[in-house]
Amino acid sequence: MISNKQGRRAAWRACGIALAVAGFAAHAEPDAPAPAVQQQSAEAAADAPAAPVAVVEPVTPQTRVRFSRGMYKPGIEQLRVVRRENTMNNIAGQVALNIALTAIAGRVSVGAQGFSKDDLGGTTLEALKDDPAGANPAMSELVDALSKVATGIYRKRAEAAYATALTDGSTPEEIEEARKVQAVADTPLLPGSWHLVYENLTGSDELFRLKFGAELGRAGFMRPPATCFYQSEPVAWNEWQADNWQRLREERAKAVARCTETLAATPEKFW
Repeated sequence: MISNKQGRRAAWRACGIALAVAGFAAHAEPDAPAPAVQQQSAEAAADAPAAPVAVVEPVTPQTRVRFSRGMYKPGIEQLRVVRRENTMNNIAGQVALNIALTAIAGRVSVGAQGFSKDDLGGTTLEALKDDPAGANPAMSELVDALSKVATGIYRKRAEAAYATALTDGSTPEEIEEARKVQAVADTPLLPGSWHLVYENLTGSDELFRLKFGAELGRAGFMRPPATCFYQSEPVAWNEWQADNWQRLREERAKAVARCTETLAATPEKFW
């Protein structure tokens, strides 16, 4: 007969075996996916749209027209307003100069030196200090517009130079150099007027004209620079200021269009 002690030992061994089997089953590797599932995954991946490939556009050489201040002093970068008092102050200064010259020379100076109100410096407007509408368009929009024209002209020159280099015995290095489009045009853009100028010296009206001009190229022997000039109709000062200087913005765009059309017609040999 089996004793109670032996029976308990047998029961403990049976429990230990059962626990070991359960632990092994819990740590077993998961079942591999069925072949049908694998095939479906592969087909789904094949049907998925391909990621877009970025297309890098070749960089087209551009020719820039360079802006040159020329003989102008700093200050032409912003719109300036010429008022009646600017003319009166200039006249008073010339009268004082004539009196001084008379006292020094002992004779009367004949007349005052003539000047145009368009030549006066005027004053800048604080209201347009950081507004693009107040910036001289010769330094921005006009340069951009004329650079497109210059690019076309200099591309044609490069094509002609390349064709010549292929047939005149040039070296490979010279041929490669001939086909390059010049980065900066030889002909500079010079500023002109960029003013709001009073219309009438006498009277009390507050009429002003917007005046803008520019020159393409330096003056040379028998070849003056190409010039453009635009002026608006006389407009009351409060109308210039209305709606956040809307009239100024409109006239500014007209000035750029006029000068672009005029200067773009400059013969190609002068660029």
